[in-house]
Amino acid sequence: MTQPAIKALAPWFGCARMLAPEVGKLLAGCRWVGVPFAGGMPELAYIDAPTIVVGDVHRHVMNLAAVVATTKCRRRLSAHLSRMPFHPDVLALAQTHCEEMERGGWTFETADAELSERWALNYFIVSWMGRSGKAGTVDEFKGALPIRWNANGGDSNTRYRSAVGSLRAWHRILRRCNFATIDVFEFLAKVQDLDGHGLYCDPPFPETGLPYKHKFTEEDHRGLAKALGAFQKVRIVCRFYDHPLVRELYPETRWRWRPFTGRKQSNAEAPEVLLVNSRSCEAKDKTLF
Repeated sequence: MTQPAIKALAPWFGCARMLAPEVGKLLAGCRWVGVPFAGGMPELAYIDAPTIVVGDVHRHVMNLAAVVATTKCRRRLSAHLSRMPFHPDVLALAQTHCEEMERGGWTFETADAELSERWALNYFIVSWMGRSGKAGTVDEFKGALPIRWNANGGDSNTRYRSAVGSLRAWHRILRRCNFATIDVFEFLAKVQDLDGHGLYCDPPFPETGLPYKHKFTEEDHRGLAKALGAFQKVRIVCRFYDHPLVRELYPETRWRWRPFTGRKQSNAEAPEVLLVNSRSCEAKDKTLF
């Protein structure tokens, strides 16, 4: 499958664009894959399974994904976005619209097609005209247009236009997916513990995940580790920073740890890890580790 030039559907805070190909390798051979923390969705391009179920409690990004996955909706969305000037008033209006959608409690299920497309249009503008890496955070609807006044770094308007141009490729990725706007524990309760099933979990990290709009507490982390540990046959891949709580909840006696050098929002190096449950590794290619 042709990869999009822009590797995430939305420029998510803490997005795993660098590790996305490795996630696909670790889930290779699965016939069903669940992704309960959708976020910016960079991993979906590398997951090759007949059935992919994508979930998140963030309704804005889930609505955007559903619209992009629909052929006619994606075409209209791309056409509208292409005509939008890169202008502070456009960004401000989109931020206001998304805030109104949030206060009104709109969902993809209750909105009509026209409203869902307008919602997707405005959330895309907020995400890609706004400052990079704010999608999914408490401040995602705040901030001014990031106009550069020097030649250092990339151009924000170019980034926006590239994101619009990538929507056709994202349509091919997302049309393979099923969507569920539910939290991770409801999602996991529906997953059947069968051979050939896989899960990819990328929750907000301990401490560094505090900026997210939808928080994940230590109690949530403990509940997640318990729920994942109950699976006997599902291949599970998790992404974290190397952190004492993660060391406690996912010990190397039960989980295979694969360290990577990732990048923080500041572009500083960060000690990331991909974890795979040991049971699922026993019959798999250990050269991955």
